[in-house]
Amino acid sequence: MRLRLSQGLARLALITAFVGLISAQSTSQPATPTSAVATTTATVPGNPTPTAPVCQPEYDCSSSPKGCLNNGVCEGKTCKCKPGFGGNDCSLLSCNSPLIDPSQRTTVPSNSSCTKCDDGFGGFNCNVCQTNEGCQSKPPSRTSFLGTESMECNKKPEVFYNAYMTCAVNTPELASFFPGSYSLTLDLDPVNKTVYAQLWLGATEQFYCHAPQCNLATTEKDGVVKTAWDCPTLSCKCLTPTLMCGGVPGPPISLGETIDALKGPFKLTCPHNSKTCDFFIADLAGFFPTGLKMDDCDLGECVFPSEIQSSVTSVKSTMAPGIIACLAILGALILFLIIVCLIARRNQRILSRTPYTLNSEAASLEFRNVGYTLNKDGLQILKGISGSAPAGVVLAVMGPSGAGKSTLVDILAGKTKGGKVSGQILLNGKQVHQSDIRRAVGFVDQEDTLPPTQTVYEAVLFSAMMRLPEAMPIHRVHERVNEVIEMLGLTHCKDRRIGNVTSRGISGGEKRRVSIALELITRPPILILDEPTSGLDSYSAHMVVEQLCKLAASKTTTVIMTIHQPRSDIFFMFSHTLVVSKGSALYFGPTDTAADYFNRRGLVCPPNYNIADYLLDIAMDQNLTGHASGHQVHVSGNAVSRRPGNNMHGNASDTTRTSHETSVPIEEMESAGSSTASLSGSNVTPLKKQKTVYPTSFLTQLNTLMKRNFQTLIRDKSLLVLHLAVAVVLGLFIGGLYFQVPMNLAGFQNRAGSLFFMLSLLGFSSISALGAFTETRTLFIKERSNGYYPPTPFIISTLLFDLIPLRIVPSIIMGCISYFMIGLSPVVETFFKFMLILVLFNVATSMFCLVIAAAVRTTGVASLASSIVMLFMMLFGGFMINSGNIPAALTWIQYLSMFKYGFEALAVNEIATSKLIDNIQGVAFNVPGSLILQKLFGFDMNGYWKNMIVLIGFNVLFIIAFWAIVNFRLKERK
Repeated sequence: MRLRLSQGLARLALITAFVGLISAQSTSQPATPTSAVATTTATVPGNPTPTAPVCQPEYDCSSSPKGCLNNGVCEGKTCKCKPGFGGNDCSLLSCNSPLIDPSQRTTVPSNSSCTKCDDGFGGFNCNVCQTNEGCQSKPPSRTSFLGTESMECNKKPEVFYNAYMTCAVNTPELASFFPGSYSLTLDLDPVNKTVYAQLWLGATEQFYCHAPQCNLATTEKDGVVKTAWDCPTLSCKCLTPTLMCGGVPGPPISLGETIDALKGPFKLTCPHNSKTCDFFIADLAGFFPTGLKMDDCDLGECVFPSEIQSSVTSVKSTMAPGIIACLAILGALILFLIIVCLIARRNQRILSRTPYTLNSEAASLEFRNVGYTLNKDGLQILKGISGSAPAGVVLAVMGPSGAGKSTLVDILAGKTKGGKVSGQILLNGKQVHQSDIRRAVGFVDQEDTLPPTQTVYEAVLFSAMMRLPEAMPIHRVHERVNEVIEMLGLTHCKDRRIGNVTSRGISGGEKRRVSIALELITRPPILILDEPTSGLDSYSAHMVVEQLCKLAASKTTTVIMTIHQPRSDIFFMFSHTLVVSKGSALYFGPTDTAADYFNRRGLVCPPNYNIADYLLDIAMDQNLTGHASGHQVHVSGNAVSRRPGNNMHGNASDTTRTSHETSVPIEEMESAGSSTASLSGSNVTPLKKQKTVYPTSFLTQLNTLMKRNFQTLIRDKSLLVLHLAVAVVLGLFIGGLYFQVPMNLAGFQNRAGSLFFMLSLLGFSSISALGAFTETRTLFIKERSNGYYPPTPFIISTLLFDLIPLRIVPSIIMGCISYFMIGLSPVVETFFKFMLILVLFNVATSMFCLVIAAAVRTTGVASLASSIVMLFMMLFGGFMINSGNIPAALTWIQYLSMFKYGFEALAVNEIATSKLIDNIQGVAFNVPGSLILQKLFGFDMNGYWKNMIVLIGFNVLFIIAFWAIVNFRLKERK
């Protein structure tokens, strides 16, 4: 039974089938393959006696399928053989010496070798000169350039005219399948740049090759001189019947088709002052990854001294192309970072020397006919609301839930809305762009979004460092922080952490005041608060409103707030009140005239009843609302008013005040983010949007963010400690599971499995990046909207404090522990290449999860998507399915799998240069790991650096995608 591997021994990917064949053969025949080979080789005569030329049967080389063997040339009907070969088809060895005409040399029978050569010659077929006397024993076949010279025997690897070489081949992979002693004979012709070679098993020739158009070079590198033949093409012929090529009993493997299909390139390298050479054929790299190792090489050529013109080229040590590419990428990255840092440092110095002033005056805000409609269903939320907040007053926007209070203050604060906004806004009676309004307004949202691990003082200081001018001395910054904390009554808790739902911190009222403090730190001309008393007890609510009224009374800030149901003393603290019901204004004017206004319309507040509660009753009751809305809203002072409708009983205070101030239109912001001006009848030219200018430099923003992230990492130890502990435990687990794996058949499976298992663990542990980023995303959106910092410093800080402590360090720990416990390659270079791939792979999978976390708002959906994609990448990672067996329609998926590139790089780095040594049912075999990687997994043996560069490319791609999503998608939309 014989299994023919079509493209080389190369089919050992089906090594289990091979083992089955050997097992079947062992069962059916008492003799083993080894004994069969031994019997075959025993028939070869040891000392044949050369015979004189005999008359051979007439042989027509032009008509014979064999033609002329051993690179002989057919001239007419007769073969002209190369030196060292004879017979009518050039299949026999010829003895004597190459100084004799080939047709006159003595031949020996098939499967025999020369036992006697002419004096001064030796080698397998007497072609190799040994002494100068031997070269001078016969008249030379050519004439010296000088005319009187005698030939000499050149024994150095550097060849000048025509040399012959005989070597013993010491390649365990070959001997494990075809037992016996191997020899290689070569004819080196530097004049014609050609190499002829023959491989012998014992005295039987197995195949011969011809390599034309070779490049010959002798180089010196690091003190070692080598002569190398580089041949781009190669053609070989396998002879039958022979053990390797088929036709005789032996192992159930034939290399005939593989050898006949060889195309090159081919390389022969011989160090000087050594008897070893390397014979490398690229097409056989899978079976012989380091080539055929040749020992006891005997080389010689007869040349004239004038022909010996040595030319040795000095070569400096160079790094592998992959290393050069990595260093080039690293160098470019470092250079880019240096340039960025220099520019950032220059900008920081400029800002630190720029004169600054803090706001000291409140601003007025006027709004006219503000409307808002949802794009999806056309629902009108606001219906032409008008009003104003003069400088230094407190304007309360009241109304029941769903009346449109929060929508109104969002628009007044310049927040991005998903629907269509209409109306007009004036800021200090000047025409300004909406971006200018955002810069003039401090906004406190209804929900407190605060950093849970920071103390109250640290949180307020963070806002100050980000939003106060760069040139402001640091002691002034701390003075301002203490001033705001004292003003809001937070001194007693300034050193306590804020906390969250899982970690108890300050109270709800204190959190509300901290949120206000974050905005007051810059002394904004206008402060807008959405439900500042929501969730607070009456005392805390009174304290918050009281502080806001004191702030407005100082004439440094105008306060606009929404409030749901204030108690009576809080209600009368407000300077002006705007009552909203179902998107329309029921009343706008001074707070102390609200009761009189509704009294005149027949809506009298009952005795001992909170007027604020009564106003909400009016806003909520359909009948009362209709009665009140039949009359237009009362206006007083600088406020915009609406004329009385059917009511003719208004007094002088109801008279409309006409405004002659120029107004600026509010931008209509569509859901896609585009904006168009709604002029509302005014012939006003839309203003150009001003570029956002931050008061602090990039370096200050990055430094402040990194300090906060470091505090979070140290104080919330769960994530960091868990990652490090898991890395240690998993490293010990993998090392114990695959402890000191041998390099046999089972060991190969275990080594490959351990490498893939490590990648799987790192890949799925990266999913923790989803939860970590989700917690910081909301805080980032809020701080970005309030003008703390741009996205770039946030992205850099997030990546540094996620990738280094949570991804790179754990992967290094796990890799170091498991590497030596498993017993992987002890070569230092291999170890560092292994660690490099682990780090690059873990960073790439983490960046992929961060991209998903940034793109998908729901943590559950992001986790599901990441897990499914990770599983598919594992499936096409090269371990579970051979890349050559993937259906054509699905082949493209494997190129998107980070597991494919990581696993191939690790496997090639570890297994490609190793050998599988095992014994199955008494049959020993020695198989290179590269062969199995090629045929079983379809890996490229030279693909380590390529895979590494692809992983770097994945990292760069994901970083760019993460930056784009954070920069363009993570924006506040209300």
